[in-house]
Amino acid sequence: MKRIFLTAILLAFLTGCGQKNPYDTVFVEGTVKLDGVPTAGINIVFLPPGDGNPAGGLTDDSGKYKLTTGGAPVGSGAIPNEYNVTFSKMEIEGSNLNFEDYQKQIGDRPPKTTYIVPEKYGNVATSGIKPVKVEKGKKNVFDFNLSTKE
Repeated sequence: MKRIFLTAILLAFLTGCGQKNPYDTVFVEGTVKLDGVPTAGINIVFLPPGDGNPAGGLTDDSGKYKLTTGGAPVGSGAIPNEYNVTFSKMEIEGSNLNFEDYQKQIGDRPPKTTYIVPEKYGNVATSGIKPVKVEKGKKNVFDFNLSTKE
């Protein structure tokens, strides 16, 4: 759950402030498929080693994403570096309800979380996804095919 919270915080920062890019980023894009099907609404995060700046994006209806580095313009890409990649998409029971209806249906019990993208892909140690290298002067297209099968 901590990883999910951190991803949500990261995505909030990815909107950037203003149009000036304070980083030397390069354009990064690709497609994410789930069981061979391009899937919308998957959060993708590129995590650099150490204290580097992460980049992230969200897949559209055709499973395509474009990365943004926090504080840079939307879609500006990632700073050249090697990155571990994580993915997440989940449905949280009651998240579409107003407060009153939520209280009626959910009450005080914890809401049920359904992982659309298996939880293992949200953790670098369990994802099985190899690191990728974003390079200046190269076409940085990274496609991923995730599986719901163990």
